Amino acid sequence: MGPQAAWERGGAVQLDAQDAATARFLDGFPDPTWTVDPTGRISAWNRAAESVLGHSAATVLGCFPHEVLGEVPAVSGAVDLRDARGRRVAGSAVVWSDGGLRHTSVRICQGDVGVVSRRLLQELLEHVGDAIVTVDAAGTVQLLNRGAERLYGVRAGDLVGRHVRGLWLDEGADEYLEAVRRALVAGRSWSGVEVELVTRAGRSLVVESAATALYDGHGGYAGAVLVSRDVTPVRELEQSLRAATRALRDRATQMAKATHRDALTGVAARSLLQERLSAALGAAVETEAPVCVLTADLDGFRAVNDSYGLAAGDALLIAFAAHLRAALPPSATAGRLGADEFAAVLPGTEEGTAQRIADAVRAWTPPSPLPARGRRSDDRVVGVTVGVVRATSLECRSPFDTGVRSVLQRAEEAVAAQKTGR
Repeated sequence: MGPQAAWERGGAVQLDAQDAATARFLDGFPDPTWTVDPTGRISAWNRAAESVLGHSAATVLGCFPHEVLGEVPAVSGAVDLRDARGRRVAGSAVVWSDGGLRHTSVRICQGDVGVVSRRLLQELLEHVGDAIVTVDAAGTVQLLNRGAERLYGVRAGDLVGRHVRGLWLDEGADEYLEAVRRALVAGRSWSGVEVELVTRAGRSLVVESAATALYDGHGGYAGAVLVSRDVTPVRELEQSLRAATRALRDRATQMAKATHRDALTGVAARSLLQERLSAALGAAVETEAPVCVLTADLDGFRAVNDSYGLAAGDALLIAFAAHLRAALPPSATAGRLGADEFAAVLPGTEEGTAQRIADAVRAWTPPSPLPARGRRSDDRVVGVTVGVVRATSLECRSPFDTGVRSVLQRAEEAVAAQKTGR
């Protein structure tokens, strides 16, 4: 649907209730004023705009402003428009938003941009949700709307005629006001600047500020329109989200560390064991020190679970893990690969020493006899099968997946060979 089709039904321009109410409201403005909806199209066009700019409401509703007026800024300031005959129309625009609609009112001037009239501001600013304050060149408050009263906790009657610094307590307000004045006098824009302020009631605020210069009949700086929007809740929410994100990240780190340990036996999980083996292989490339890997399977473990229950099987695993750790040198890492499969990384350990460690591991027996109740005649005696391999120079130089996988596979095959040879 094209822009006109969205606004014309049966050949006549129609507005919904909200647009119609906006149009009636804008008709009371003495200067050309129009409204743009969230799609960027004109949704209201007052009588002053028809008279001054030469376009009827029926011809502009549903159009984009630039299609009708040429380049139209989205913020307050000087404007240079084109009327229906293509003639230049200069002026000073005040732009404000309300419920997703953007309103623009233009004070037409000849030559230099003129002062926006007090009457216009009084009529329109009271209906704006943002805090708007107009000041003269000396910083004296001329107008203060209801949005400013609500935001700063003051009454217009107490501030009009006094310096605008009376809105705030903190000393930083003077620096902020001077920065705004310098920017406007120099012809620079002031928009979207966040400022931290403290109201006279002691409330800390973060406001997004914008300012538009006002000029006298000779083009000299005559004051400014200061627009502030309270973004404190947004910034507080952002801080809360950042804190929550940090907490979740810390929690994730803790969980990652926790997953590096086997929850039952306390030895390294497979992921940590692989990391330690990879680090040992990488170090061996530089030092040429040997790296051995020991693997151990518990024989008859499944029968223990079947005959005596999982609790007995867990106790058996815990006891063996403690025995394995006790048999290893301090530089070694013990880990659990599967249900009853364990391994140990032995960096800097020669094969002869690794074999003696394997003999000590192999000598393990359950800490106490298994109960006779539940034992079946074909249950095997619980024992340990151990295999030892030394990493090759090629495995040390291989990428992580290749080298680690190769060493662990050979170690598991060594255990299988031990079982077959019995």
